[in-house]
Amino acid sequence: MINPGPVWNRRHILKMGASLSGGLLVATSFGNPLTLAAEPETVPSETARRQIEEILNAKGKVSDGVFHIDIDRKDMDSVTLRGIPIRPSFQINGAIFFQSISAERVIMNADLAVKPDELDRFIDRLLTHDVVFQAEHQHMFDFSPMVWFVHFRAEGDPRHIAEGVRDALDATTTPLPQKPAEHATTPLPAEEIGRILGAKPEVKEDGVVTFDIPRRERILLGGIEISPYLNVDTDIAFQPLDGGRAAAVPDYSLLPSEIQRVVGQKLHEGWEIGCLYNQETAESPQLYFSHQFKTGDPIQLAREIRGALNLMNVKFES
Repeated sequence: MINPGPVWNRRHILKMGASLSGGLLVATSFGNPLTLAAEPETVPSETARRQIEEILNAKGKVSDGVFHIDIDRKDMDSVTLRGIPIRPSFQINGAIFFQSISAERVIMNADLAVKPDELDRFIDRLLTHDVVFQAEHQHMFDFSPMVWFVHFRAEGDPRHIAEGVRDALDATTTPLPQKPAEHATTPLPAEEIGRILGAKPEVKEDGVVTFDIPRRERILLGGIEISPYLNVDTDIAFQPLDGGRAAAVPDYSLLPSEIQRVVGQKLHEGWEIGCLYNQETAESPQLYFSHQFKTGDPIQLAREIRGALNLMNVKFES
C-alpha cells in the first residue's frame, strides 16, 4: 500500500496514481478505500515554455497548474484613478495563460492593457494570426488617461500562437523584455490578507500583492475544458498607499445569478463599481467580470472582499 504521507495534496496523489495504476489510485483513509481518478497534466512542456518565452521576450512561471506570463505596461506609468497613481503591476497590465491540451497543442487565454491609439493595430494583428478576438473594454471608467483591455484566445501549436501574440505586442509600445520581480517585498500584511481571502499571496513589483480565487464549476472555452486558473478566476490586487493604507481592485468572476447580490453588497459598502462585461466568447457557463475599487485599511478591505466571495461558488485554500 502507498502511504502518501501527511503533506501530500490531491494533485500529488493523483499524479502518483496515474503512474502506478494506469490512472487510478486506491488508497485507504481510516480503513476505508478511496478511489481517485488521475487528472491530466495541464502545464505545457518545458520545451514549449522556453519557446514561448523566447518568442515573447518575456519570462513566465508555472503556478496552479498553468503557465503564465505577466505583461506590465511600464511605459504607462502616469495613470491615475480618483487621483491615486496606479502602478503598472497593480492594474495597467495583462497576462497570457497557457494550458496543455495534448503533447503538441495548447490553449491560450489572455488579456493585455492597450492605449486607445494602439487598439486597431493590435486587434488587426491578432486576427491576422487567427487569434480569436474576444473582448475590448475598460476595466475602470475613470482611469486617466483611459486604458483599454483586449481579451483574446487561441488553440494549437504553442510556437505559432506565441508568434501571433508577439506580432500584436509589437504594434504597441509595450517594453520588452519582461520578467517576474525577484525577491519582491511589500509593506502590506500579505499573509494575513491571504488567510482572510482563503488564497496564497503573490508579491509583485512596487509592493503589489495579488490573489487568485478559482470557481468550482467545470468550465469550457471553445469546447475545451480549461483550468479554473486559465484567466477565468477572480483576481484580487492590493497596492500599498501611504500611512499603511491600500488600494484594492477585485475582479470578480461571476455567474449571472451572482451579479445582483455581489454588486449590491459592494455598493452598500462604498466600493466604486467599474465595468461589468464578458471577457471570453464560446464559454460555458458564460461568466461576467466586475472590477471594483476602494481604498482604506487593507485588512478591512480584505474582509469586505471575502464577504462577496462568500456569495459565489468558489474554492478557498483555507
